Amino acid sequence: MEKDAVMSDDRRDEASLRPLQRTPTGVAGLDAVLRGGLVRGGTYLVMGRPGTGKTTLGNQLCFAHVAGGGRASYVTLLGESHAHMLRNIQTMRFFDPAALQRGLSYVGAYRALREGRLRGLLQMIGALVSAEKSTLLVIDGVSPARAYAETEIALKEFVVELQTMSGLLDCTTVLLANMTSDDANGPEHTMVDGLMELAFERAPRRTLRTLEVLKFRGSEHLLGRHEVSISSRGLAVHPRLEELLEGSCRPAPPSLARAPLGVPALDAMLQGGLSTGTTTVVLGYSGSGKTTLAMHFLQAGARGGEPGVLFGFYESPERVLQAADGIRLGLRASGERGLFSHVWQPSYEFGLDLLGERLLGEIERTKARRVVIDSLDGFRQASSDPERTIRFMTALLNELRARDITVLLTDETLKPSGPEMEMRIQGMSALVENLLLLEYVTISTRLRRLLAVVKQRGSRQDHFMREFHLTAEGIVVEPDASSAEEVVKRADEMHTRRSRTPGPPEGE
Repeated sequence: MEKDAVMSDDRRDEASLRPLQRTPTGVAGLDAVLRGGLVRGGTYLVMGRPGTGKTTLGNQLCFAHVAGGGRASYVTLLGESHAHMLRNIQTMRFFDPAALQRGLSYVGAYRALREGRLRGLLQMIGALVSAEKSTLLVIDGVSPARAYAETEIALKEFVVELQTMSGLLDCTTVLLANMTSDDANGPEHTMVDGLMELAFERAPRRTLRTLEVLKFRGSEHLLGRHEVSISSRGLAVHPRLEELLEGSCRPAPPSLARAPLGVPALDAMLQGGLSTGTTTVVLGYSGSGKTTLAMHFLQAGARGGEPGVLFGFYESPERVLQAADGIRLGLRASGERGLFSHVWQPSYEFGLDLLGERLLGEIERTKARRVVIDSLDGFRQASSDPERTIRFMTALLNELRARDITVLLTDETLKPSGPEMEMRIQGMSALVENLLLLEYVTISTRLRRLLAVVKQRGSRQDHFMREFHLTAEGIVVEPDASSAEEVVKRADEMHTRRSRTPGPPEGE
């Protein structure tokens, strides 16, 4: 390369010794993954196949940077025209036509590359950044630069000079490349300050976009693949919750306070209610009364001035309120007073991390002290990696404990009663402090419901089952175990009679 295009060693040293400062990306979740944003003056390569969101990300970076008071240049080497690109992104909320007049420029550099090769491209970029006083440079489509490199050494020198120029001019540079990490074996990959890959991840029920930071010099970052969504707001990154919260959870202070469930006889069985800041699973078959008990729990909190959140996957907010109206629980009025809110979503629509974001965001908004997740199976279905679900739930529940939030989870069993009743996410029963079991059996033609406190960690409990009823006033639990004993005895007798009844002769 010519002398005027090459930085001296002294100037390189001067650039490398500057203290690290950050350039926020303005992309939701990405700064959290990068622990504060890109390093100012650094050079970064974003890889990905077509459709993974590279161009959206590049444009969003530029508009956010200008909105924050910076100046940005978007350079294309070979691809769609600027007019076509802007037409596609103008539907995004981050698009602001005024940015094109106050610090954002779009420039085509393919002619400079074709006529002057890498030397001409570098000179053109240097002149552009200097003239525009750009503090962010996005180069879209770096593959042609590699194609025009006379040798590997020439390509290496180009990357070095681009890095040095970015550092000296205090301009953060982002390169967008149509490739994957499997192809990342050239100088542009080994020498840049950071590597990020946008990809598709195919799960049994849906296809997810993901982002992974493969390399990030000068700073720690969150490892692993993080879910990415693209909507009218642009591209958003949803950091893996267990990575995001690692080290942030404070030990939950011991508490002697109780959170009543709002069912008097059951609260008596629990010595006054659930210990605050603990997690309880209500386990039972469909129709056993789990959601009704959850509504009692939230309304009991509202009566005491504690805001509550119902995070649901199956019942819409209006249907929940109608059910509460039917048993005169008053959740609708509690919602109007800001003491009850309902976040509802289909389990297949979001991944685990976006669900975690939605829940924690609603807790922050409402200052909730009680949370119901109805049901745990919604998280199980949302997970693309079944083995990860328990790690995610561990991180989420630890965070809620640290905030002294009392949590009630519902989980559906595969049978209405019997020893086969168990949780479908392995390890959950050890993770939670309390476990309530709801069963029902049919005696003659009557459905009889039973309730038991299976576990209450750190507290005494009633070890006897109780019969309970679903009434016009909600759940009513019998004051003692006598009727439950009668139900169990009759159920055992019926089971014994069935087992002794001979089946039809073989062959019939």
